[in-house]
Amino acid sequence: MLFLSTLCPISNDYNDRMSSLYNEYAARGIEFFFVNANNNESPAEVAAHAKAAEFPFPVFKDPGNALADRLGATLTPEAYLFDAGGVLRYHGQIDDSRNPARVRVHGLRDALDQVLASKPVSRQETKAFGCTIKRVRKAS
Repeated sequence: MLFLSTLCPISNDYNDRMSSLYNEYAARGIEFFFVNANNNESPAEVAAHAKAAEFPFPVFKDPGNALADRLGATLTPEAYLFDAGGVLRYHGQIDDSRNPARVRVHGLRDALDQVLASKPVSRQETKAFGCTIKRVRKAS
């Protein structure tokens, strides 16, 4: 599961990488859910962004931040990898640099490869970075 944004420049720097991950790993049996939990981004904006970015996957809207709240997601982009049994195996960044040429740590890709190989995930948590999720104000 990946949280993303239409407006966040950091999230948008990852558009091509998210598409590549989807294309490579969906073909290997990984199910992805791309989620927009930002209250300030309408479903129409999310759909238009997905079309403009030529995403090969749907982006689901998280009304009221219910899913983001349940998982504790705070940033875009932010990744959560669950195994087939629903156990969280990885949480954090897609990789360690906005600039693809400077990536040294492929956190999500490494975790995906380890899960597919039925191996323990060596680095289960990394620090995600990006824009904060713009949440719905909760009634007090």
